[in-house]
Amino acid sequence: MRTLKILSAAAAIAALAGGAAVAHQMPSDDGTNANGPITILKNMQSEPDGVRVEVDGKHVENLQMADYSDITGDVHPGPNTLTVRWNAPLQKLNFKIAYAATRNNFKNVLLVQSDASKDATLRAPGSRTMTFTIPG
Repeated sequence: MRTLKILSAAAAIAALAGGAAVAHQMPSDDGTNANGPITILKNMQSEPDGVRVEVDGKHVENLQMADYSDITGDVHPGPNTLTVRWNAPLQKLNFKIAYAATRNNFKNVLLVQSDASKDATLRAPGSRTMTFTIPG
């Protein structure tokens, strides 16, 4: 089972990066499986303590390092929100949300790339809420 989780993570990261790897996700109670639909939140850099990420009001765990999280069960077709809160100055925000209706057909539905050198709001504690749309 541990090997399957490691392979699943590698496949999803490769798929988000545009690779041809096959995403293998075990079916779950909500029907999510490798054939889609699947929605992934990818944090493209590590975040310091004090950063909280929520999708439609639900806290997304384990984003302290560059990693991805399957948020399929947290989103719904139509408009959704990503909220990022931070309690100290940040250098960057660098998130991506990708949706695949079918296997390995990921399309970005939200890309957040902000740098404190160009975005003064990151230089103090704050928050940002962005809207993205899941097809369907």
